[in-house]
Amino acid sequence: MIVRKADKPEASWRPGKRGILHAAASVGGTSKLIVNESWNEKGIGAPTHMHPDGLEEIIMVLEGTAEFWVDGKHETLEAGDLIILPPYSHHGFKNVGDDILHVLAIFSSSSAPTIFDDKPDEIVYIGGTEGDRVDSQRTVEKV
Repeated sequence: MIVRKADKPEASWRPGKRGILHAAASVGGTSKLIVNESWNEKGIGAPTHMHPDGLEEIIMVLEGTAEFWVDGKHETLEAGDLIILPPYSHHGFKNVGDDILHVLAIFSSSSAPTIFDDKPDEIVYIGGTEGDRVDSQRTVEKV
């Protein structure tokens, strides 16, 4: 199967962050993985969150510089570096460089339930089909 970037819609998750979901339950192409690409402006990334189903996540920095945190430990990653995020960890990242931060994330599930620390009463499903549709990449369910 060939997945063309031009065929996938772009979505903005928050001001300064845009992304393309290349493969997931909601967009097809895979039944056991998510492939998500995003571009983050200076100071923008992903707020602290966790995946309650124990999935694994790998994020590779394609361009730029990012500060990542995992369970309170902070590290700086640059282009070519990647981070393997353990199941159930509380993690996030932000662009700490002057240029756009371009990252590629791969999840070990075709739908990634995500609970942001600042919104514990809702589950955001990246690539999901459950709950209310937010955009082409996400659904939300109140808990």
